[in-house]
Amino acid sequence: MWRCPLCKHPLTIHDKTWQCDNGHAFDKAKAGYVNLLPVQFKKSLQPGDDKIMLRARRGFHQRQSYQPLMTALTDLVSQAHPETQIRLYDAGCGEGAYLRNIAESLALQGKSTTAAGSDIAKLAVEMAAKQAKTHQYVVASSHQLPLEDESVDTIMQIFAPGDAGEYARVLSSRGTLLTVSPGPEHLYELKQHIYDSPERHVLPDAALSHFSLQESRQITFTLNFENPEHVSELIAMTPFSWKLDEGRKATLGKTLEYVTADFICQVWRKQAPEEDHCEK
Repeated sequence: MWRCPLCKHPLTIHDKTWQCDNGHAFDKAKAGYVNLLPVQFKKSLQPGDDKIMLRARRGFHQRQSYQPLMTALTDLVSQAHPETQIRLYDAGCGEGAYLRNIAESLALQGKSTTAAGSDIAKLAVEMAAKQAKTHQYVVASSHQLPLEDESVDTIMQIFAPGDAGEYARVLSSRGTLLTVSPGPEHLYELKQHIYDSPERHVLPDAALSHFSLQESRQITFTLNFENPEHVSELIAMTPFSWKLDEGRKATLGKTLEYVTADFICQVWRKQAPEEDHCEK
């Protein structure tokens, strides 16, 4: 499944070391993940989400705040792959909440998943690996996935950047890509407290190179906050945190009672080479 990020040769797992036939070796960290992002591929010293954002996201998801979205994603994966064994990959996995939840829910349906994920933030991957010992997590960029060709069945891209060409390369024949983007009303009530003239999110594109759109589903629900800490977690895990000083965050924690959670989930089917060629 895995390939060397340096020479693209397959990686063989030897206990705590992953090694290719060219001698490039990558050691498994104590937390259980492997760093497959060579330093020369980094664009900053500590790329990806920081500790505050990741810990806020972990607390937020531990409250099952986005459970309706998790349930919908499980349903979409299950429908796309009626078989009992699924190779599931989360590109830009963060602290792993979505992959854990969906894999566990699929198991309750009698489906066995080989679950793996990657993120450019080492701390995110460490947090994910500690909470799901049976999953495989690596530090890597979604624009250069350390995966062999056609090695996974479903890729999830949830609020994360990625590369359609890379996804098409690593997906199995007729594999599926599941993307999640903010819907028009997502967190609009929070935006009203931040901007003088808040704008709604633009709907995502209905076209993606190498893929055909199979289904688009909008998931909308009201998120009622349990306490001020719940509000703080939501703010801290979003870019809105950078636009608010501590005083305004504290005020929102006391006054904001709910927000609208609005998501656009799209299921994309990998096109056969001849289909892709015909559209060009």
